[in-house]
Amino acid sequence: MKQWKQVERAMAEAADKVLEKLVHEGYEAYYVGGSVRDEWMGRPVNDLDITTSARPEQVLNMFERTVPTGMQHGTVTVIMDQIPFEVTTFRKETGYEDHRRPSEVEFVQDVEQDLKRRDFTMNAMAMDRAGRLIDPFGGRKDIKEGLVRCVGKADERFEEDALRMLRAIRFASIFNFVPSVRTWQGLIHNRASIQYIAVERIRAELEKIIAGPHPLRGLELLERSGLMKYTKIAMKSSAISKSEAELLEKLPSSPAALRWSYIVQWFQSEVKDLELWLKSWTFPSKMIEAITKIIYFDLEIRDCHRKLEQDRLHTRQSDYEGLRRAWITLQLKYGQVTASHWLVRERLLSTEKLTGNSEDQISTPVETSQNLTFYLPIMQQWCTEVPLHSAKELNISGSDVIVQVGRPAGPWVSETMQRLVGLVAAGDLKNERAALLEELTKVENGYGK
Repeated sequence: MKQWKQVERAMAEAADKVLEKLVHEGYEAYYVGGSVRDEWMGRPVNDLDITTSARPEQVLNMFERTVPTGMQHGTVTVIMDQIPFEVTTFRKETGYEDHRRPSEVEFVQDVEQDLKRRDFTMNAMAMDRAGRLIDPFGGRKDIKEGLVRCVGKADERFEEDALRMLRAIRFASIFNFVPSVRTWQGLIHNRASIQYIAVERIRAELEKIIAGPHPLRGLELLERSGLMKYTKIAMKSSAISKSEAELLEKLPSSPAALRWSYIVQWFQSEVKDLELWLKSWTFPSKMIEAITKIIYFDLEIRDCHRKLEQDRLHTRQSDYEGLRRAWITLQLKYGQVTASHWLVRERLLSTEKLTGNSEDQISTPVETSQNLTFYLPIMQQWCTEVPLHSAKELNISGSDVIVQVGRPAGPWVSETMQRLVGLVAAGDLKNERAALLEELTKVENGYGK
């Protein structure tokens, strides 16, 4: 059994049992693909894929717990010690009619034929139970030299599966590698075929690029390749500077909305089309909400600050209290989580100033004046000190409001409750039943009108 250095012991032992069983039954079996690549690169291995000469029906009959994941492509999921492993029969593929999936799959008995169908040399390595490496295309050498190189002819690999072009850029970005000359030439030559790839698959690759350690590396390669111009959805480009690269990579990769909110503003999508643009990329609704909330919070707090600054020039009064109240209003509107995320982003981005060119465009992030930057520490305090965020947290109910004001139920009740939330959040009113009822009595004639 190979002593894995990048795999949890329980997973390694369970996977070895699968290989041992396959070999004992007279078949060839190897670890393959990303797990082998990451082991050689010293990167954490999260799953172990297996390739074998056994046909899928033979694998099904050989193990007690199996799932016929993709029988037509030779894949069976084997569950060993509660851990799932994808076991796929050696195969070769032909007839890529849609630039994505093979129309014909033929099972073979030679592992090198199986490796030959794979995308890049770094992913076309296999390893047996003892740790012996099978590397017919020089994947280990390319890893050492920091190259992303297609297996065989790049034109053929990209023509078979156009998504591989984005994968090439993703691997170059994440590993900080360089595409080989022929791989890059093949990408440029075939880039128009990316139009045949579903938007959600393109977006998934982009998400991995942005979440990686070198997102600007990926964006630079996308810009240079012109690949995104051929996707089904337009993506405006923007000049990429070294300072922007440093800023983006300083942002945490999680939650993903932090980096994406910066990127969306960076590419300056029009405000009115922001949510539609994100929906067109098939982002999940929760992700769209998280991204747009950070952006709108950013736009509104800057707008409030600018107006307060203008007023201050005329009145010569401090804008502190006005900004505090504006902050609380926005935190109630967008939520404490959004406010916290904006602070995380702004603390890292406030040292640079980028400018936008159109009033109909989202201002680029990092447009903070020195005064707004000065307020960041106290904003952190405001964020944590807001005592409540919803009417449910008030110490009176809607029924109490109706009784106290003496009017029939209607939309005014919710409006009144929200008004009370604002007063309590700003510190103008205590969240105590007696104080809340007294406030209703004071302005009884004005509520709901």
